[in-house]
Amino acid sequence: MSAVEKIRKYLPHYQGNRQFEQEKVRNMVVFDSHLHLFNRKIIDNVSHRRQMVALLDLQTEGAHARLDIDALASSMKKAGVAGGLNLPTAAAKDVERVNTISIERTRGNDFLKTAGTLHPDFPLNREEIERLSQNGIRGIKLCSFSQGFVLDAPAALALFGLIELHNQNSGHRLFIVLDTFYHAHDYFGTNPAFTTRPAQIAALVGRFPHTTFIGAHMGGLSAPFEELWEGLPPSDNLLLDTSNAAHTLSREQFIALLKRFGPEHILFGTDWPWFEHEPEIARIEELARAAGFDKQQKEAVFHENMTRLLHS
Repeated sequence: MSAVEKIRKYLPHYQGNRQFEQEKVRNMVVFDSHLHLFNRKIIDNVSHRRQMVALLDLQTEGAHARLDIDALASSMKKAGVAGGLNLPTAAAKDVERVNTISIERTRGNDFLKTAGTLHPDFPLNREEIERLSQNGIRGIKLCSFSQGFVLDAPAALALFGLIELHNQNSGHRLFIVLDTFYHAHDYFGTNPAFTTRPAQIAALVGRFPHTTFIGAHMGGLSAPFEELWEGLPPSDNLLLDTSNAAHTLSREQFIALLKRFGPEHILFGTDWPWFEHEPEIARIEELARAAGFDKQQKEAVFHENMTRLLHS
């Protein structure tokens, strides 16, 4: 199936639009698997941490203009991006409210889908899993350092168990996006135990084989490459997204991970609003080409892998 045919099948509303014409020129469908709709407070909180901004190469200049759906739509349209996935998180007390806002915010936008979020301390996770599933949500975003929990503590394992049980018994499978920032406790003052490490992700992947996990930022943003390489081996139910990681890993390290995991286990993501779509597409496409990925394999990275997850 050609790129144009894929757009017609999965995103028919793009026919006749500028995005569709650009996709025909590029002949490659692009879906952003990792983006955020932040508020000004979050942008300010991150931007003021200048050492961290430099470490992660965050494009904070102009980020205040990239706060709403209109700005996102403009960025995606300019780059010819066919769709994207919003990744929210919330404190335990706010899980239901944030999920409702995310669902309503994206319901009327045919170019944007959303994940949901949960929390180990939220008392109604079982009911919320069903509500999310009934609303067509397939992704669950978790960020242990910002949500304040230990990834492999009993409460978190119980939550993963509920998702695993749902995936075994339901016709609609949920996947889990795990945020990663190896130095989160250094820059945000959080409990070091809340920081997700590559080996912890690997343990979850092995423990819950019926659940697909996505290691954001290639599995360990700013983690030592040796720890990432040794602690997080490839697995059938593990994918990595590219967001931000090409700015923190060396070129050689990034290409090595692409080759090791293979095109079926990589997802294109920008981490918008920290990075804009056009330069990130060019950056990842060039690295994928350097890794030896052919056109069909790049299609898997840029669109097909996430399409499969969203339609499972």
